[in-house]
Amino acid sequence: MQPDYQALMVSESRDLASLLERLSAEQWDAPSLCAGWRVKDVVAHMAVGHTMSVLGFGAAVVRNGFRVNAASYALATSYADTHSGGEILALFREGTAGAPRAAARFVPIRELFTDHLVHHQDIRRPLGLPRLITVDRLEAALTALPTLSSRVGSRRRMAGLRVVATDIDFAYGEQGRPELRGPSEALIMALTGRAEALVELSGGALPLLADRVPLMTTGVLR
Repeated sequence: MQPDYQALMVSESRDLASLLERLSAEQWDAPSLCAGWRVKDVVAHMAVGHTMSVLGFGAAVVRNGFRVNAASYALATSYADTHSGGEILALFREGTAGAPRAAARFVPIRELFTDHLVHHQDIRRPLGLPRLITVDRLEAALTALPTLSSRVGSRRRMAGLRVVATDIDFAYGEQGRPELRGPSEALIMALTGRAEALVELSGGALPLLADRVPLMTTGVLR
């Protein structure tokens, strides 16, 4: 049965908001896993994406030389630099309380959910705040990875591999292919370009994936 990605995205966003309301000012300013992005930049990136109009985002892309990633970074850091953590959190909650709207409505819901789960971990991992992710969310994200857009790069990283989770019942790819094994959260993070998670994985496909991780050049999903 197809996962209910809309419900999963709302639940994941609510859990992230619960974490954010407990962070100190120092933690909001701390680096995330995304190179050059602070925790507050990552949250602002998601919040703005769920509330800014398509025309507004398009204008930002034009201002940044038609580079979508540069526009996303400029919008996120500008908002983060001019608003408090509480204000950023309020906008994030407003934008993720229901069905996607504004610019986010043009992103497939499975990609939005996976984006939020990965960014949640982008924040938790460097802050040393692990969590227990529910099996349904892990399965839904792993199932989505081979179908996501080229902006994410997970489809290319998984090409020709057999991916096996060691903590839940999930396997992708044909038997006999180079195998990548590990905890499902680490698989998700590595397959979306987070090199930090590679040390948690094993299998003959690991060197191949390590070569493919640099496909992500911006540090965040788009």
